[in-house]
Amino acid sequence: MAESLVAIVLDRLLSITGQQAAQAFKLVTGVEEEVHNLTSNLQAIKAVLEDAEKRQVNESAVKHWLDQLKDASYDIDDVLDEWNTEILKREIEQEGTGVTDVPLPKKVLSFTPSSCFCFRQVVLRHGTALKIEELNKRLDFIADQISRYNFTSEVRASHEQRNITTSLIDESEVFVREEDKKRIKDMLLCDSSEEIHSLRVISVVGMGGIGKTTLTRLAFNDDEVKCHFEKRIWVCVSDPFEEERIAVEILECLLGRKPDLVGKDNIMREIRERVSRKKILLVLDDVWTEDPSKWEQLKGSLKNSSSGSRILITTRNEKVGKVMGSKKIDMFSLGTLSEEKCWSLFCHLAFFDRPKEECESLEGIGRKIVEKCKGLPLAVKTVAGLLCHKTKEHWQSILDSKMWEIEEVEKGVFPPLLLSYYDLPPVLRQCFSYCAIFPKDFEIGKDKLIKLWMAQGFLKETGNKGMEIIGEEYFNKLAMCSFFQDFEKDENNLIIGCKMHDIVHDFAQFLTEKECTSIEIDGVKEPWRNASFKTIRHSTLIFEKEPTFPIPVDNWTKLRSLLFGTKVKYYSANKENLLKSVDQFTCLRALDLCGDYFPQDIRMLPNEIGKLIHLRYLNLSSNRELKILPEAICDLYNLQTLDISDCIYLTRLPRGIGKLINLMHLENERTRGLSFLPKGMEKLTRLQTLKEFTVGNLESCCSLGYLGKLNHPQGYLRINGLQKVDDASDAREARLSAKTGLRRLSLCFGYAEGKPRKENQASVLEALQPHTNLETLEISDLEGPTLFPNWMMSLVMLKTVRLTFCEKWESLPPMGKLPALENLNISSMSEVRNVGEEFLGIERDLAQASSSSSSSSITKNNFAFPNLTSLSFSFMNKWEEWEYGNLFTRQGGQDPSCITIMPCLRSLCIEGCPKLKSLPHHLLQNTAIQDLCIMDSPILEERFKKEVGGGLALHLSHS
Repeated sequence: MAESLVAIVLDRLLSITGQQAAQAFKLVTGVEEEVHNLTSNLQAIKAVLEDAEKRQVNESAVKHWLDQLKDASYDIDDVLDEWNTEILKREIEQEGTGVTDVPLPKKVLSFTPSSCFCFRQVVLRHGTALKIEELNKRLDFIADQISRYNFTSEVRASHEQRNITTSLIDESEVFVREEDKKRIKDMLLCDSSEEIHSLRVISVVGMGGIGKTTLTRLAFNDDEVKCHFEKRIWVCVSDPFEEERIAVEILECLLGRKPDLVGKDNIMREIRERVSRKKILLVLDDVWTEDPSKWEQLKGSLKNSSSGSRILITTRNEKVGKVMGSKKIDMFSLGTLSEEKCWSLFCHLAFFDRPKEECESLEGIGRKIVEKCKGLPLAVKTVAGLLCHKTKEHWQSILDSKMWEIEEVEKGVFPPLLLSYYDLPPVLRQCFSYCAIFPKDFEIGKDKLIKLWMAQGFLKETGNKGMEIIGEEYFNKLAMCSFFQDFEKDENNLIIGCKMHDIVHDFAQFLTEKECTSIEIDGVKEPWRNASFKTIRHSTLIFEKEPTFPIPVDNWTKLRSLLFGTKVKYYSANKENLLKSVDQFTCLRALDLCGDYFPQDIRMLPNEIGKLIHLRYLNLSSNRELKILPEAICDLYNLQTLDISDCIYLTRLPRGIGKLINLMHLENERTRGLSFLPKGMEKLTRLQTLKEFTVGNLESCCSLGYLGKLNHPQGYLRINGLQKVDDASDAREARLSAKTGLRRLSLCFGYAEGKPRKENQASVLEALQPHTNLETLEISDLEGPTLFPNWMMSLVMLKTVRLTFCEKWESLPPMGKLPALENLNISSMSEVRNVGEEFLGIERDLAQASSSSSSSSITKNNFAFPNLTSLSFSFMNKWEEWEYGNLFTRQGGQDPSCITIMPCLRSLCIEGCPKLKSLPHHLLQNTAIQDLCIMDSPILEERFKKEVGGGLALHLSHS
């Protein structure tokens, strides 16, 4: 981590000297020389850091030297950032702030102050000079010790590397564990007469890194297993065994939502009722406890489940399995992989996309490397990912490395991890090491992690690549090295989260034991009495119970990241004490005050929050009692991310928000209390994330044209209050067609209170044409007539459409024309009575073409909804008919004049349509539909029972 930190500080220092030359500006007497000395020292130190970083593993004196260097570098970075922030503040005060129309600078300004700041700036520069002088003395001492340790200067070799995919990593162990998976499946699926009155507990036992969790997940996700059990539940346990937290997670899985019960007994009682007479599979992953009393009550709550239910645990200790209730026949000891299976796993990754000749030439070295992995899958995957696309010389250097001789905990896995770690560029090492801040088994959100990396200065814009894109690339590279696993993906198969293997997490903590940590607070013991906590720079506090003692914030004044978490929702984090003392955390770059971590939401932020001048990331989400943000928050000139999502009663943003000129991400989803955005928002031209924009009708409100000034909005945007737009030209100024990064767009017209609805909605909607990259579109609250904007057909990537609360529409638009549409949701169209051929978007003349027409004349226009897989109608009270007449009647598929309708449809849901009489023939004949759900539509339900054909899977439900 030291090398990356030194690089960050050097960049700042070089910025100072570069700006001096450009602007012919001289620093105050003495400062220029001190800056030069700092730069020289750091450059000399940086030259030997590659050697020092590797030697610290075995040489404690070198590790101590690096700790001193990092401590000094952090302090230098704080001083330089403080200087830069003060200069920026003066510039903003001069040029105008907040709601004024005076233009503001677009980026953080240079360290070089303007001469007009006169006396105040002289004082500022003199104070900075004193601090730099003191830091130089510390750095001189550190630099003088280089010769003592005989460090060598190393130049990192640059290796071009093509990435292997995360799916290849995820699936890499499937084929080498097939036999083991079958044995686990047999233990899960076979029933015996002995089980009638007992709940069978199966234990998968093996050393760390052997693949217990991977194997268990393969069995858990098997199709036969899914069909066999009514409920499947997965809980990560770890150490200690927290019975109430585990019970809450089990109940959440059973309910499909977070439980609102308080108290262990109430939770256990609810679990008992929910599993009654159900066949369940409960996986408890990574169990350590040898105390049977911690398990008995929870196990008792599961005994009402039906015969054939299973509990499957993974553990490193056979004794744990016995304590949990596994008999000898239920113990599955997972051994190391055979040499040949290790080789197969290695080849799957290391030889990915290599020519056959290269693979053959590397086989000899590769087999010797695999032998050093000692049959551990995690070790094999790690070193194979490292060697993918590397040269033969690099393979040989890995084989000859002294890292294999490391004697540390989990020594069978740590050497490959160290080899992979030191092969990374310094900045990637820093990004990985930072992940030690999270607790074990933590679900790491990719987007949040990248924003935290940004806040710490790990990411640097290069060319036309923003920090977010760089962060995405770094995340993917760490995933390829097997540092991340258990990837969570969205509906488009894109990674949105991950976990770290517990040994990889141990490895990260091993690297950062004095810098990054997660601290568990049980409410009784004070974990921070250890003096080493004073050196911690990044920390997550995990509250198991309400602490009975104050949190000693005076010990943590050097913290740069402060995150929170709770293992049981109902315990507090003594937040009042923290909020009152927030101004003492003067070095913070990231502060997470999400309301999900506290039993009571934050009602008011103290003005002292404005003193955290280094802050880049502030999370206030889910504080539902927070109504206003203090103006002091606008003094956070370096802020990059502000998360206020789910602050549903927040009524206004600060008027001076225009001062946050470095703000790039305003996460403001579900902030329905904000009736407008302040005019100062128009100064924030660097925003890339703005989840919701609300149109106002006062001069103090931000205009819709502001969106046109945003060059790089990404992801999702919801525009509320479009009924207030008086003229289409205002909508046109938003320039949505130029927003190439937008993927999801919601256009919400709403109701104008006390005013008649606007008559120009069609022209406003037409003016809001999005870019063709759009994938999801939602339109709500449009009044008639039925609208289908001309630009709709240009959205060739549009996969999902939702049309809601267009209550004056009497017919549906021609949605069948959209070529890529996969999901369509139509809701609350209270005036629609008939759905016919207009919905398909196919002309009548085409449908009535002579059956004698040659088949060659039939084109793609014969398809309506060619890629639709999911269709939903809900709350259409007057809807009676859904049919296309006899225009499209298919004669066994032989008539070339027939129209193919919804050939890919798999799911159809109709809810709250009480007058709908029947389904169209093409749906009754569709054997591809897998799920048909009809709710609160009694006529259709009765009719369907008589006319159903093709073996559809029907789920009828009544409210």
